[in-house]
Parts: sequence; structure tokens; C-alpha cells
Amino acid sequence: MKSVKLFFFLCALSAAFGSIRAQDVSVSAGADIVSSYIWRGLYVGPASAQPSVSLSAGDFTLGVWGSSSFEGTWREFDLYASYSVGNLSLLLTDYFFPRNLPDGVGSSYFKLSEHLFEATLGYSFGESLPLSLAWNTNFAGDDDYSSYMEASYSIPAGDVAIDLILGVTPWAGIYSDGFALINASIKASKEITITDSFSLPVFSQAVLNPDTKDVFLVFGIRF
Repeated sequence: MKSVKLFFFLCALSAAFGSIRAQDVSVSAGADIVSSYIWRGLYVGPASAQPSVSLSAGDFTLGVWGSSSFEGTWREFDLYASYSVGNLSLLLTDYFFPRNLPDGVGSSYFKLSEHLFEATLGYSFGESLPLSLAWNTNFAGDDDYSSYMEASYSIPAGDVAIDLILGVTPWAGIYSDGFALINASIKASKEITITDSFSLPVFSQAVLNPDTKDVFLVFGIRF
């Protein structure tokens, strides 16, 4: 069954590559610096650099995203492919964690059983209603099919953008032992003007995980 799921995942990637070759391609690259790596209400790692590169053509995007902690205790390497139709989007993500740091023990990147594959279905209501919804489910590499649902609502406040976020997991899996609210957060983003032609996007985010009874305050810079 896992091999069938991986086959469909690879077919989707191949289709995306085929479409990109037939169209003009735009390339983007960037990096975030974060004070701690908080993901869906869970603590993943300490202060980290999180670079990314993506190729886009039409409604297809292929990219790679990674995270490396400055303390050398965490690394992550993710491939993803996304396709959008109007306000609807489909995202496939291949999560891989190269080594159990700092001892370096781990498996080869080419061992698919060590990967985690996730499918995400997202919908954005548009400018008239700045609400976005997403459903994420692991379809390979996780026997629990761990899932995460998130709603995000954006509020403009002058030169600051405010995002209100709620995230729940519907059943037992990697996020919790059952249905739980695991992410209630508020994120404030703005651009700090450095020169007439250059500004630096920054954000602060307060995160509450009612399930683990934990709180986080994260600061980030985007380049």
C-alpha cells in the first residue's frame, strides 16, 4: 500500500516537472531566521536558519525548504509540489530529517521508509473574506495518518498585518493522543524600511498549545 501511495506522489511530481518544462519558469529563493522553530503548535527546535528555493510555472510550484538549528541539534530537508486552481490549492510535501543530531546517526536519503509524505488541501476565500482553511494528512510513512486542520484569518492594522490562527488535530497521531486544539496563535508582520529601495520583513508570533499547556513567543526575519 505504501508503495502505491509513493507511486502516485512521484507521478504528481513528474506531471509538475513536465508542465514546468513547457512554460516560462520563475525562480525564487529566500531564508528565514527564527528565534525558535515552532510548527503547528509544537516545539521542533531552537533558533534556526530556514532557507528555501522554488520554481514556478503557471499554477505549478516545485520547491525545497530546509531548517538547520544554530546549535547543530536539528536539520530538516523538505521537497514539495503545489498546484492551484482559483482559490483552491493542493500541496504534496516530502519531509526528511537527515540525521539524529548531534551524533550523526541516521539513514540514507534514498531510504523512502524514513520519509514522511503529506497531502494538503487548502482554500482561500479571497479579499472579500480574508480567511484561509487547510487540511493536512500524512499518507505515507505514518500508520496513524496524522492530520492537522488550520484556519487563518488576516486583519490589516495600518502597516502591520495580523493573522489569527487556530489549528486542531482530529484524531490520535503525532500531534496528540486524540482530538485536540493544538495551535491558537496571533502573528504580527510588518516591513521595516532600511533604504528607499530595501525593506526587511519581520514578524512576531505568540503561540498557545492548549493540549500540551505550552506557550511560545517567536521572532523571525525574512530575507
